Amino acid sequence: MPPMSPTVSSSWRPAPSSTTGPPGNSSHDRRPLASLRSSPAIAAARTFGRAPPMVEFAATYSSLYLKGLMIGLGLTVAAMAGAFLIGLFVALARVSQRRWLRMLGGAYVALFRGIPPLVLLYLVYFGLPAWAAQIGNSFLITLLGPLDNRLLAATLAFSINAGAYTTEIIRASIQALPADQMEAARSVGMTYGLAMRRIVLPQSLRIAFPPLCNEFIVILKGTSLASVIGVTELMRSAQMTAAATFLNLQAYMLAAVFYVAAVILLQALSSLIEVKILDGGARS
Repeated sequence: MPPMSPTVSSSWRPAPSSTTGPPGNSSHDRRPLASLRSSPAIAAARTFGRAPPMVEFAATYSSLYLKGLMIGLGLTVAAMAGAFLIGLFVALARVSQRRWLRMLGGAYVALFRGIPPLVLLYLVYFGLPAWAAQIGNSFLITLLGPLDNRLLAATLAFSINAGAYTTEIIRASIQALPADQMEAARSVGMTYGLAMRRIVLPQSLRIAFPPLCNEFIVILKGTSLASVIGVTELMRSAQMTAAATFLNLQAYMLAAVFYVAAVILLQALSSLIEVKILDGGARS
């Protein structure tokens, strides 16, 4: 007669173990969600006993991403200021009455529109300080040595690169004005420089404002390249988070959300300012 198998009660359940359970559900893996207690996503997720993974991830690391975004915005403002100054002076050279100035401005635009921003960033951060040290000239070392600073090097590289595009924006806006504007100013005794400063530039910069705002947004997205030299902007924050958590999809998806939100806010702000500028121009 075959041995009888032991009977198992239907009410038997395995004893709970501290080592069992879904991954990421232990107490040391949970993150505080105090800031999201009242959010609809948390309320809907209470049925399941925890927040959706992406919401929990965002609540945990959003402060790090926000800090990176602020650094990126600061870098963008500084680079845009430098690009505007470069673009203004080079654009004036591009429309100058002197041929050699026009050629010089055209060479700048052709050169720095042709160099990719990442290559230019490497040249400024790695190349110029090393070249100054190799030459051994004290003046060059004093001038280029500070480019060892990551933020300074990134600001200079982005300013030079964006300056080439800003030049063409301002040049096109100057040439979009009717030629008789300058002729009328010269006919009443204004010099070329005075007419440019008092008559042409105020109108042309009003025309250039929308594309300049677009260039600002392009620079903001381009600051992600600064992560390769260690600037802790938004992209670098995402890289560090992905390396620490191995959650690559969530890390870079959250960075994309921050970029999109920043761009939408900047577009709305630029539209408001543009309306005010156009209203001011219509009244004048």
